[in-house]
Amino acid sequence: MFWQDVHSPESGVIVKTAKDGCAEGLIYGGGGKEGIFIKDVVPESPASKSLKLKQGDQLLSATVYFDNVSYEDAIQILEHAQAYKVKLCLKRTPDITEPEPAIESDIIPVTILKLFPHTICDM
Repeated sequence: MFWQDVHSPESGVIVKTAKDGCAEGLIYGGGGKEGIFIKDVVPESPASKSLKLKQGDQLLSATVYFDNVSYEDAIQILEHAQAYKVKLCLKRTPDITEPEPAIESDIIPVTILKLFPHTICDM
């Protein structure tokens, strides 16, 4: 399990959890201008086993991965997020016939590799 402490310019430490973490078993509190906080972590829950979260941690953002998510659930998540700031990660098939001008910072070149069944890659 990978997690990383990043020192914030404000007081405190930012904790980034691994991609495979699960939020099931987290109880949230707060709201409004104060922010959203972890009120409790249910013992023996998936969150208690996979995430290094503590009571009182402030939730700054969340990334939801759409692999193994039903279409209906993904659409519901996106529809609920429409009113908020969202950062998306997209995969685009290039149009060979008509090159599209791109802003350098908006596109990350991707190299497609043939993966074998036992290959592990970090996304």
